[in-house]
Amino acid sequence: MNDSEFDNLLRTAKVNGPLPGSFRQGVWHRIEMAGLESNRDSALFHRFVGALLRSLGATTGVAATIVAGLWLGASSLPDTYSDRLAYVHSISPFTRNHQK
Repeated sequence: MNDSEFDNLLRTAKVNGPLPGSFRQGVWHRIEMAGLESNRDSALFHRFVGALLRSLGATTGVAATIVAGLWLGASSLPDTYSDRLAYVHSISPFTRNHQK
């Protein structure tokens, strides 16, 4: 049966009894759920990709914050080669760069 014959059959069909009040709402609900089920696979894929991108963005943000903190922390360290150490190296006979 093609669609036009089926449409004509539905139009000419008569119901022999009273229908429950929620019948029409139930029919539309089943139609809507059938449409959602056909799109469920693509919806699951879109949710998975969205969650992956959100977690990837959060991970990238945390990593960037850690790298920036390490860089700023390292750049603000004082020189470890102090004047005392320079003096000790200049008079120590055990250092390679000892100059006479």
